[in-house]
Amino acid sequence: MRVTNKLNFTTSLNNNIGGQNALYKIMQQLSSGLKIQNSYEDASVYIDNTRLEYELKTIEQVKEATSRAQELTKNSMSALKDMIGQLEKFKVKMTAAASDGNSQTSREAIANELKRIKESILRLANTSINGQYLFSGTQVANKPFDSLGNYFGDKNYLNVVTGSGTQSRYNVSGWDLFYKADNDYKKQITTNVSFYDNRYDLNQNPDQTKYLNSESKWQDLIGQNYVNDKGLDIDADFIYEDSRLDFPPSTLYVQGTRPDGTSFKSALLVGKDDTIEDVMETIGALYGNTSTSKVVDVSINDSGQIQITDLKQGNNQLDFHAVAYTPQTETTQELKGLIEFANANGLSMEDLTNQAMQEAMAAANANGDITKIPDSVTFQPVDAAGNGIVDANGNPVLVTLNLHRTDFIKSNMTDTDGNAANGADYDNVYFEKNGNNVRANVSQVIKGSNEYATDTTKLSEVMAKDSLNGTTLTLQVNSKGGNTYEVAIDLENSMVSYVDAAGATISFPIMHTDPTTLNSGVVTPSNDITYKQINDIIGLFASDRMPTANINPVAGQVTQADYEAYQGLLNDSKSSVEVVMDYKGRISVTDKLSTGTNIEISLRDSSSGQFPQPPYNATANTQDGPNFSFSANNALVIDEPNVDMVRDLDAMIDSVLKGNMRADSESTDPRNTGMQGALERLEHLEDHLRKLNTTIGAYHNDIENVNTRALFLNVNVQSIKRDVIDADYAECYMNLMQTQMAYQSSLKASTTLMQLSLLNYM
Repeated sequence: MRVTNKLNFTTSLNNNIGGQNALYKIMQQLSSGLKIQNSYEDASVYIDNTRLEYELKTIEQVKEATSRAQELTKNSMSALKDMIGQLEKFKVKMTAAASDGNSQTSREAIANELKRIKESILRLANTSINGQYLFSGTQVANKPFDSLGNYFGDKNYLNVVTGSGTQSRYNVSGWDLFYKADNDYKKQITTNVSFYDNRYDLNQNPDQTKYLNSESKWQDLIGQNYVNDKGLDIDADFIYEDSRLDFPPSTLYVQGTRPDGTSFKSALLVGKDDTIEDVMETIGALYGNTSTSKVVDVSINDSGQIQITDLKQGNNQLDFHAVAYTPQTETTQELKGLIEFANANGLSMEDLTNQAMQEAMAAANANGDITKIPDSVTFQPVDAAGNGIVDANGNPVLVTLNLHRTDFIKSNMTDTDGNAANGADYDNVYFEKNGNNVRANVSQVIKGSNEYATDTTKLSEVMAKDSLNGTTLTLQVNSKGGNTYEVAIDLENSMVSYVDAAGATISFPIMHTDPTTLNSGVVTPSNDITYKQINDIIGLFASDRMPTANINPVAGQVTQADYEAYQGLLNDSKSSVEVVMDYKGRISVTDKLSTGTNIEISLRDSSSGQFPQPPYNATANTQDGPNFSFSANNALVIDEPNVDMVRDLDAMIDSVLKGNMRADSESTDPRNTGMQGALERLEHLEDHLRKLNTTIGAYHNDIENVNTRALFLNVNVQSIKRDVIDADYAECYMNLMQTQMAYQSSLKASTTLMQLSLLNYM
């Protein structure tokens, strides 16, 4: 190879530039502390460093977000702790109010203190930190509760990002706080009529007032009411074996809803010597109790009231109603004569009771409807051969008996005839009215889930039976305009009909827009009918905007013109009357243009009052109950899985003001469970808040752990990142020394080569 000056120059220049670049790179590492300055210098280092920087940013965000979430959980726990403390004070005051010896003045003072405590709980529920309300769900800018306990937040939860694709909840919504069900609690219901020992005339001998217990006999309950003049002798007529009277049995009618959501109606005879325990066992059997297992517990409390407890936690279906009828003569002598007459003609007292009830049903054309049973009946008794009994002259023997009614439940409701509801009335009552609102009192509960029905819930999800076949709802409306309508809602055929003022029957279908085909005016299949559609029908009649001409579907669909006309009527009705399902699954009707409404609504299953027909015996004659119940003179709720914090507290305060120790049928508010019921409910409310405090505490601990973990992760990732991107100063200095020596050697060699010439060898 020929070595020329040009080659030497090129080689020297390349060595010089390479050395400078190497020195520059090392100096950059020393000055910046980083292995590379640009991605092209080392792709693997750059990629790893970028990934780690992203992880660090994510961790920083998690730390910041969880720190903020921790503050909210801390404040929520503090508010809940204070609420629990206030409830404990409330319970102490309630216990004091329930003690004997309190005057009306002292009860009013206690009630005022209870009101202040309730207001404190509401203020705590409306706690706001940095402009954000703690218990509004995700609507943190909205004040969650008004003074009545109405909720204006949502049921949703706030979540904090705790990592890639992971979140943690960190709040409790106001819905959970004041309304959410506790599925570890059982539903308990009670009658409000106290059973006394009526063998004494308590009007004449109030000092003999004694509550019945499980060992008391049925004759003790009826007592002096076997005769109208209350002239029975407690010893001779009730106790002494040689003279006690063979009192006629009573007919007991029982209806209700079992824990599984199915309903029943039953009729049976209760004899004079049957005990209250026997009656309670029969009631339990109607709900499904057997000799080996129980689904409900039936008991009698210290005030002589029947209580039923669903033994399955979380169930919210249980319901109960009962009434009894007992043949009554005017005087003791008439009763003794009736007994002698029965014996002489081979009749038992059971026969006479059955014949009296048969006549009662026939006389009123009742068809088993116990609400139509008259106060008295006159009939010709029939002997064992089925022949009417006659006297010695061949004239029919007529017996006149009163039918004494024994109520289990009373209320201040009005029945559909416009009269004060009595113990026989169940769901043939008008909705409760408060100002411009008319509301049903029976929650519609979805079978299986025990959740409250909403506007979109289908009736088939709530029905007590297996289908809607044969089910017709009877809607009675006194409208906003002062008109009265009786409407039949045929759920099997999805048709609505009523008789107009001219006597013509007007009918129209229940219809919707098919979501699949978008065809409008399609007749809704019975199993798809929703509560919203029923509510729309109620609104049409309440506002006097119902169709006034027939709308006839053809092949399951109405014409477009008919559908548009119907929608126009609906829109008109909604401008003045709003009908929705409220937060507890009850139908609520609001007169939007009035502070006090004249609207009256009754809605019931048309078959609800019809019981098995006589004759009856000691074995219950049972049949299916109604598919639906919307508003009823039913048993009172002592406790249930669902809570309603503010309204529960209001009811407790009201019981203190009225001095009701327990539910009292003679009180101005007979559906209030009293102070004893309040104390039991308070235990539930307090436990409800404790569980929520535990829940938010768990959220707090989880977020705190995430925050701590993020702190350690930050340190670890920083360490890994330093290993990946940070320059090793010792190594850099060593490389610098080596590179400098190599560079200087290169320069020295280049200089020496440039100085070489032939003259050096001459």
